[in-house]
Amino acid sequence: MPLDKTNREKAALPKLDEKSIARHFARPQHRFINRELSWLAFNTRVLEEALNPHNPLLERVKFLSISASNLDEFTMVRIAGLQDQVEHGVHTHSADGLGPKKQLEQISVAVEKLVVGQQECWKGLRQELEEEGVQVVLAKQLGPKDKHWLRDYFTANIFPILTPIAVDP
Repeated sequence: MPLDKTNREKAALPKLDEKSIARHFARPQHRFINRELSWLAFNTRVLEEALNPHNPLLERVKFLSISASNLDEFTMVRIAGLQDQVEHGVHTHSADGLGPKKQLEQISVAVEKLVVGQQECWKGLRQELEEEGVQVVLAKQLGPKDKHWLRDYFTANIFPILTPIAVDP
C-alpha cells in the first residue's frame, strides 16, 4: 500500500522530548554484569576444575595454580585501579551502576570466598599428592645434600632455558 499523506503521518515516529529520549537510551543496570565480579566468577570456575575429582591430580594442581596466579594479577591490576579511583575521588559508575567503592566492597566478599576455597583445595590436593608419593617440602626442611642437588639441577636444567626479560630504561 503506497504511503499517501495520511498514511505517512500515521507512520511517522512520535515526537520525543529530551526526557523520553533519555529514558529510551538509559541503561537498565540489571541487564549488566559487573566486569570485576564476572572475572572473579570465572576464576571461581577455574578453582572448581581443581576441585573436580574426575580431573587428573596434577591437572587439578595446575588449575589451582592458575586460579592463584589469576587472583594475584587481578589484585595487582584491577583492585589497584579501583583503589586509585577511590583515592582520587572518582565516582563514575560502571555499566551495572556500581561505583568504585561499592565494587571494592563486593569484590572483597568474593575474593575472601575465593581465597578460602583455594586454601581448602590446596589442603586436599596436598594430602592426595602425599598419598601418591609426592611430597611438598619447605626450603628449611631441606638438608645440605638436598640443597646442593637442587642448585646443581637448577643450574644444569632450568637456568639455561630461562628467557631474560629486557627492561628498557
